Amino acid sequence: MPTKLPKSNPYQQPGRIESLDTIRGLAALAVLMGHTLGTFAWPNNMVVWARCPFVNMLFDGRSAVTMFFVLSGFVLSRPFVTKSPAEQNYRQFFVSAFYLRRFTRIWIPWFSIFCLSALMRAYCFHYYQTDPHLSEQSKHFWSADLTLSSFFRQCAFMLQDAERQLLPQDWSIRIELKGSALVPVFIFLARRHILLLFGAGGLLLLFVPTGSYYFSFVLGVFAAKCLTSGEPILRHLSFVSKCGLLVFGISLYQARLATSYLGMGGSDMADRIAWCICSIGCVIIITTSLGSRRIQATLSHGVLVFLGRVSYSVFLLQVIVIMCVLPPVIRGFNLLGVQSLFVLLPLTFVVAVSVTVAIAAITYRVIEVPSMALGHRGSSYIQRRFLRRSASPQTRQEPSRPANAQAIAVSPDNPSSAPSSSARPPGAL
Repeated sequence: MPTKLPKSNPYQQPGRIESLDTIRGLAALAVLMGHTLGTFAWPNNMVVWARCPFVNMLFDGRSAVTMFFVLSGFVLSRPFVTKSPAEQNYRQFFVSAFYLRRFTRIWIPWFSIFCLSALMRAYCFHYYQTDPHLSEQSKHFWSADLTLSSFFRQCAFMLQDAERQLLPQDWSIRIELKGSALVPVFIFLARRHILLLFGAGGLLLLFVPTGSYYFSFVLGVFAAKCLTSGEPILRHLSFVSKCGLLVFGISLYQARLATSYLGMGGSDMADRIAWCICSIGCVIIITTSLGSRRIQATLSHGVLVFLGRVSYSVFLLQVIVIMCVLPPVIRGFNLLGVQSLFVLLPLTFVVAVSVTVAIAAITYRVIEVPSMALGHRGSSYIQRRFLRRSASPQTRQEPSRPANAQAIAVSPDNPSSAPSSSARPPGAL
């Protein structure tokens, strides 16, 4: 009798955790706010408040990217490094399906916005005389001619030149893709022993120049692995204790600000240390949020969850808005007689956030949702193919049996005849 294939998708992840969507959305908003603040040359006495502890979180885009990496390691590994009480084995992990879904989730939306930015640069980008004028950093964006060679090099993330890049923030997309490629290895090590996972993280820190970035993924996998055993402990803590733990995590999250206060901001070693400390802070923020129903309820507000859902589009669209929308808008306010910088500064933030989120809501539906659906269909096809391949030898080798064999096989009095749930098809971990 042919082996019946499961109707459910073994790769399907558990339900989304809305509080994590919110954290991702707030991180994307911090990147947008930080780049918006740096678009124009505001007087130092007007923006010094942005460097204050805790307030700085709203504009610290680099720490926000750290949160992206830790969240990716956590979310991608969580279904495959934990066991429910009813499960005896880890969930099947199809490496090829995983890579396909990450490619369709990350690269296809990126390429769509990348092409959109090329069109916007060609037809909507102009220099305007504004008060305040553009910062030196903003003047470097889109300042070099776009050539066919640079276009294709950017498609493979091989061009790292802010003057020639259409999306200068795509350095983090390159790290995200590389980190995602390492996640299956991290999952394999975490299933064997957590010390093997940290051993791999230590080797990356020691021998890879950008190893601190990938260490964030390692910490995310570690958090996913240990959350099942650690969550009951968090649940028994008082709400005040959880808030204190959350504040501690937020304090570590601002490690990069501390290094700048200590005069160590320009050191590469200090930046690597700050990145790792920030990653630890991200882990504490994530686990504390998941261990408190009150915090989760606060983070699960509809507006915040919506921001989290469109966060990737927000991250990708920000340069288009900064280069093609903000300068003409500020120029328009200047022509209307609005010259006060104290009025223009909040208006700049309102315009940047509202326009970016509005466009992101459209691109999420038009680009991201179809890309994710494509990834789901492709991964389902790969899984069905593997399952059929593993089932075929059993079908060919199965001896003939009497007509009542099927009834005997499924009889509750003969449980030993059921196929083992621990069998793994080729290509699965």
